Amino acid sequence: MEKQFLENPDTVDDISDILGTVRGRIINELSINEKSMDELAEILSINKNAVKEHMGSLEMKGYVRSFFRGGKSGRPRKFYELTEKGMSLFPKKYITLATYLFSEIEKEVGTERMNLILGRMADRMIKDMGMKVSDEPSVNREQKIRELNEFVSALNRLGYYARLEVSEDTVRIVRHNCIFYDLAKNNTNIICGTLENQLINKSIDEKFTIVEKFTDGAKKCVVEVKI
Repeated sequence: MEKQFLENPDTVDDISDILGTVRGRIINELSINEKSMDELAEILSINKNAVKEHMGSLEMKGYVRSFFRGGKSGRPRKFYELTEKGMSLFPKKYITLATYLFSEIEKEVGTERMNLILGRMADRMIKDMGMKVSDEPSVNREQKIRELNEFVSALNRLGYYARLEVSEDTVRIVRHNCIFYDLAKNNTNIICGTLENQLINKSIDEKFTIVEKFTDGAKKCVVEVKI
């Protein structure tokens, strides 16, 4: 008896919104198993030249790769399969998993130990940003601003799209992206209240206040630093 596979229409629609209807169906078919051009042409009810054009585009974008498989007789046949990039097009629930993990870990170890864990995470992020934190406090305004510029550059290496605004008595770090946005929406106290605070505190060693946050509906995150 031939195996039957049921498509998830929501998944196909999601991918089709990105790649178009036909290419979305191709990605969905290849998620089941690899297929030849003839098989895809039959499934999609289009000619092989059209399939070739679609596959060329998908292969160029890195979503699929081709390979040849020899048969019992005749020339080897060309097949297509999904790459890791192609698999990444399908919906993932990383944010849901992370939210559950945060909740269960906090229940297990308590808020105090959870904050210690988040502090170590902040240390790792600072290290990954390639930022060197001095043990000696900054002694003058110019030095503090240089260090804040280094911090902003480090944030941008992580993808925060940050900039520094300097006025007479206040320096503002304005971030136009939050790399934890989806996670922070459901975990504001953990992400914004603890992890982000520790990340800033360990990096700049100055008094600061977060005056605007994405999770409060703002279009940016603004940190005011008193120097």
